[in-house]
Amino acid sequence: MKNILRFVMLLLGVHVCSAQASYNFSSGYLADAAKAWGTIFYKFGTSGEVATYIQDVQNTDVSAFMNAVSVLAFNTTAISLFEINQHIDRAFSVIDKPALTRRDKCMHNMPKCVNYNPRLVIDGQIFGAFSDYDSKYNGTFKTKNTGFSINAKSFIGNAWQLGAAYTRSMTDTHDTSIYADAVSNSITLFSEYLSANGFFINMGINGGHTSWTNDKTFAGIEDDSAYDTDFFSGQMVTGIHMNRGKISITPNAGVRYSRVIADKYIDAAAQAFEKWWYNSLTGILGINISFDFVGSDFMIKPDLYIVGTYDVISNGTESLHVQLIDNQFYNIPIEFPSRVAFKSGLGLSFYGNSFSAGINYDLDIRSNYIANTIALNLKVTF
Repeated sequence: MKNILRFVMLLLGVHVCSAQASYNFSSGYLADAAKAWGTIFYKFGTSGEVATYIQDVQNTDVSAFMNAVSVLAFNTTAISLFEINQHIDRAFSVIDKPALTRRDKCMHNMPKCVNYNPRLVIDGQIFGAFSDYDSKYNGTFKTKNTGFSINAKSFIGNAWQLGAAYTRSMTDTHDTSIYADAVSNSITLFSEYLSANGFFINMGINGGHTSWTNDKTFAGIEDDSAYDTDFFSGQMVTGIHMNRGKISITPNAGVRYSRVIADKYIDAAAQAFEKWWYNSLTGILGINISFDFVGSDFMIKPDLYIVGTYDVISNGTESLHVQLIDNQFYNIPIEFPSRVAFKSGLGLSFYGNSFSAGINYDLDIRSNYIANTIALNLKVTF
């Protein structure tokens, strides 16, 4: 009789819980998570502690109840896709612009040809980014991203260059109810073609891995869970580099395909987060304008670029299935990035006989986030 009464009270509690969650939580999936945790009879281990705590506070301390469910079911998919998208942007920055010159430095809009036969070019950059994200499900959060990229390339004939790059980025997420930390590493293989009339085509493939750590703490229970994501991407950019005296204008267009696969993992509360995936096909259209200030043996080049992108394809797993004990479950919706993006940037580069150095500022805007990136570049020719 006691167990029957307890079951009836629990059902009533679930009803109240669901009503409170539907009224107070801004997204329906949190109400589903609260209902799932509110129907658990299991009382052993960390999962039992979590279930007991939620059922104890659901009708006595609404603030504690909402906080517990929000932390347990925090939607990290936006953070994951945002970090990987930013990492791929930095990895493909090596092919965003046309090659600086041909091997023989001979082009139709130049008065003469110079044969300088470089064997190897080493190019590296360090970067730092600060971003604000307006999440549909978890409010706003901010990220700090730092990292570096280094590549080596060499000429194949007068027009073609082939190269490889390594990129590493580290992201800290703050201003949220959890702490998310990511480390991404990737390899890029790329080629650059620059014709004598300024036509260029750059292509690259990128593959990498991101390791995630999520720190959740509530009701004295700490959850330091980790999971992994893999990503693959390919990009092609083509256009024409036109010199008009000291002014260079480079209209360009391109396409990028990306795929992200997130692994299954289990957190300290024995929540099993299933695998999910996302892919996108993005159209790119932009223009770069630069000015050449030439000295006796050096050149200073400020430049400005503006780019618009649109995700023609943006789909994947619609929801992340989360399995609890006692066969309870709930689903977290995958938060895809907005399809339209606007990017712009300013740069200032210094070119010597066998090296160049520069600084760039990049602005990346979508309807749900804004990212600011500063990069320092150094290139040496052998």
